Amino acid sequence: MSEQSWEQKEAVRLYAYGAAYTAGKLKSHQMLLEKALLLMYAIRGGDLKKRDQAQNIVAYLQASLDLGFEQAQNLFIVYGHLWDALEAATPETLDLAEEFLREIREIIMEVHRRQPRPIKKKKK
Repeated sequence: MSEQSWEQKEAVRLYAYGAAYTAGKLKSHQMLLEKALLLMYAIRGGDLKKRDQAQNIVAYLQASLDLGFEQAQNLFIVYGHLWDALEAATPETLDLAEEFLREIREIIMEVHRRQPRPIKKKKK
């Protein structure tokens, strides 16, 4: 497999930035969870610098919750446990963190699928 050129890497970075910038709240949340899952692979490989990035994502997601809703309060607690699991970074806690991330991502994907789509009006 050949090395990606700087231009290719930059194009991928700009595409990802554009996708995140134009995504709705649920999609943005999902994208951040997926990024945290990708970081999990690096953490399992021994790159503990990636742990800080994953924890930053979790802290951001936790801070973005509207705690006026009971479900958000429960998710706030789950994110706290997730942050602690990443901090410990043992195989057991990383398994738990990965399971949390996957389950939350699946729930968000299901909510996104169930959202009504706006009806586009036909142009006259």
